[in-house]
Amino acid sequence: MRRVLARAAAAFVVALALSTGVATAQRADSPVHGLYHYVHSTRDAERGFAFYRDVLGIELTRSPFAGPPRADAPPPQIQSAANAGSDPLVWDLTDTKGARFRTVFMHAPNTPFGLELSEFFDIPRSERPANAWDPGAPVQTFAVRDLDATFAAARERGAQVVTVGGAPIETRTGRAVLVRDPDGVLVRLVQASAAAMAAAGPGRIVATSIALSVASTRDALKFYRRLLKLDVHPSRRASRNELRVLGLDGGALTETLVTIPGTNIGVTLLEARPPKGAAPAMPFQWKLQDVGSPQFQLEVRELDALIARTQAAGYRFLSLGAKPIQRAFGRFVFAIGPDGELVEYVEPAEPGSAKE
Repeated sequence: MRRVLARAAAAFVVALALSTGVATAQRADSPVHGLYHYVHSTRDAERGFAFYRDVLGIELTRSPFAGPPRADAPPPQIQSAANAGSDPLVWDLTDTKGARFRTVFMHAPNTPFGLELSEFFDIPRSERPANAWDPGAPVQTFAVRDLDATFAAARERGAQVVTVGGAPIETRTGRAVLVRDPDGVLVRLVQASAAAMAAAGPGRIVATSIALSVASTRDALKFYRRLLKLDVHPSRRASRNELRVLGLDGGALTETLVTIPGTNIGVTLLEARPPKGAAPAMPFQWKLQDVGSPQFQLEVRELDALIARTQAAGYRFLSLGAKPIQRAFGRFVFAIGPDGELVEYVEPAEPGSAKE
């Protein structure tokens, strides 16, 4: 079990910069050691998964926390809505008392962390589609081998195009276009470079990444740098074409890459100033069951101390009483980031402390 968790936690997510090319030694004082999954909630698990399967070649997989399957185990399947589960521990973890839920674990080619969809039933939820400049809005990015074919597949699946002009635009990282998945979640498709394609393994996806819109980079860094002690790279201003990809015909955008120490990959914080005439920025106050809610499942150490520091810094917890739940494979608790994003701290069990 421990080996499975270690493989799943190999990396955090990347955004506009698919790789910084710079890796640093693991900082002894950073509580964050990796990411198990990037998760977002969906209104329809079957429809959401079908989009990512048909457009990007993403496959179903099993939970990394469940251990290796039996030799005669059937292939992974999506649990039916009628059989969606209910668990008081999960209610406490996610503040969803009385709800039923199901999860879809996914594997993307050339992506060293898991992707996941979660769907909740019997509980109110928001379904507001995000703009890329709404604080708390995530933007998933997939660098692909054939942008034109991938974009055509997305259009065939009914994807709404967000990019100004309705077609891919040339940017510094390659031609790119922004669409919405069936839940309205923002998905950026980028043509991978020849070098990246040559270095990658098989699959339509060459690299996977996530960005997060923030109201203030300075305030966001108090969480990611000061509290979680992640490494921060120099900020850069987006070009006009990069703005157009995100649906902005003007304004300004600053990108700041934040990486987990010891890696050269991370999450990019996007601070936008939309132009006059654009829809105003509308911050999110996410609940986990809300369609599109971004959830980062971080592997951490010394969880109790991290909870105390998070509370002392003034951040709230989604989990009831900021108390972690205990499973055989570790302890879990949800904090709320500065822009409403949901950050799950996962402290894996010590080897030998639970059945593997």
